[in-house]
Amino acid sequence: MPLPETFLQHLREKGYHPRSNKHSDALAEAIVHDLVAECPPIAERAATGQLVYELNFRLAYDNSEWNTDLAIGISPPGTPPPDQGPIRKSAPSTVQIAIELKSVMTEHRKAVKNRKRDFEAHHKHVHNYSDAAIAGGVMVVNASPTFRSPLRPEITQHRNVQALVTHCLREMRNVSMRTGPGGDGLDAKAAIVVSLDNVDWPATSYLSVAPAPTVGDPMHYDAFIQKLCGEYRAHFQTP
Repeated sequence: MPLPETFLQHLREKGYHPRSNKHSDALAEAIVHDLVAECPPIAERAATGQLVYELNFRLAYDNSEWNTDLAIGISPPGTPPPDQGPIRKSAPSTVQIAIELKSVMTEHRKAVKNRKRDFEAHHKHVHNYSDAAIAGGVMVVNASPTFRSPLRPEITQHRNVQALVTHCLREMRNVSMRTGPGGDGLDAKAAIVVSLDNVDWPATSYLSVAPAPTVGDPMHYDAFIQKLCGEYRAHFQTP
C-alpha cells in the first residue's frame, strides 16, 4: 500500500500549523479509509453501520480522559449504514481502535522526547479503558533542511537533517510494543517521513528511501495498516 496520498495533498495545499488539528485530521481520515479498504471484517461492519469513526475523540476511563486523534468502534444502536463513503463518521459507543498521531517538524531532538512520552501515555490509557482495545501510533517526521514555523519570524535551519530523522525513527522504534493481552505498549505503530519546508507547499513530498521506513519495515505505513487489521481480527472477529 502506498503512503496516504490525501495526507500529502493536504500538506501541499494547506501547509502545517503546530496549533491546528487540520493536518492530523487529514492523516486520520486517510488511515480510516485505507483501513476500511484493506481490512474485510472492518469494511463489512462499516458498510452495515455497525462500525463508525470519530476524530479528536475524548476517550474516558475512570476519572481521566485522553483526546485521541482517531477512534473507531461500535456504533450506537440504530445507527444507519453510511449515506456516503465506506464508513459513517459518528461517535462510537465503544472504542475498539484508538490511534494517536504526532508530528516532529522542527527542533527534532526536543520534540521527539515529548512525542515518545505521548505515545507511551496513549497506549496506557487505551488499555486501561479496555484491555481488548487496539492502541496505534503514527509519527510524522520532517526531513526538510529548513522549516518555517508560523509561530516564528525566522526560518529554522536543520543541520544534518538525516541524522535528526534517524534519531527520531530510533526513538519511535523504542516506543513500547505490546506482546499479548494484559501487556504494555502500542499494538501497531508507523513512521512517515515528509520533506516540508512550509514555504513552498506544493513541493512537499514523502521520503521513501532510508532513513525513512521502506517496504518490509515493521514501521512502514503498509505494515501498520496490516497490523491493525490483524489485531482487529484477533480481538473482535467472531470465529
